[in-house]
Amino acid sequence: MTKYRGHWKGVVFDFDGTLLNSNVAGRERFAQIAISLGLSVSETAAEKITKMWGAPGYVLIEACWPGADTDAFMYHWEKFDSENPLQLFPGAREAVEALSASLLLSLLTSRDWSTHAQLREHGIDSLFTFVCTLEDSPRPKPHPRSIESLLHSYHEDHGVTQNDLVLIGDSVHSDYGLAKAIGMDFIAASWGNNTRDEFLAAGVKEEYIADSIEHLLQMLTQS
Repeated sequence: MTKYRGHWKGVVFDFDGTLLNSNVAGRERFAQIAISLGLSVSETAAEKITKMWGAPGYVLIEACWPGADTDAFMYHWEKFDSENPLQLFPGAREAVEALSASLLLSLLTSRDWSTHAQLREHGIDSLFTFVCTLEDSPRPKPHPRSIESLLHSYHEDHGVTQNDLVLIGDSVHSDYGLAKAIGMDFIAASWGNNTRDEFLAAGVKEEYIADSIEHLLQMLTQS
């Protein structure tokens, strides 16, 4: 039986590509930062960026430009995003506001410290009980340890266990991969990095695939 609002007590959101409309604009910014640091964005590098998008920035940097100063690249990228926040997907803010009234919301993201600036810019930082960025996690998604601190906080602060939570994300590899690895409930956001067909091919059941923010809100508020 499909489990909806009556079962879950909290929602763990991915950020980029799920709430933050950063796929196209984010890839463009990533390439711009590379060029500003004197790195060449070849056709091969562009293909890798597109294919691997959603992985932590340092993984992308090492894949595209082995030997590049990863720390400097990450600093400039995070600084630029902090000072120039990206847009949320239409309806994302309203959905988060509605859900926060009855569910404990959190973020689990492969983005680093610019996450907090993005949340403040859109006035939704106070709606998340927990925010776990790359600097808060010992390993990035989909490694099972990536969510350890978040699950610990849910349990210690609210008595909420993994079985009370659902993970929502747009990446087959990072988000669904994590949920599958630890046996966590999952809803696919098919408007981001991966499509409905790609999630179906990966094994996500059709009733757990949301086609829009509005559809997701309906799924999470259905009794």
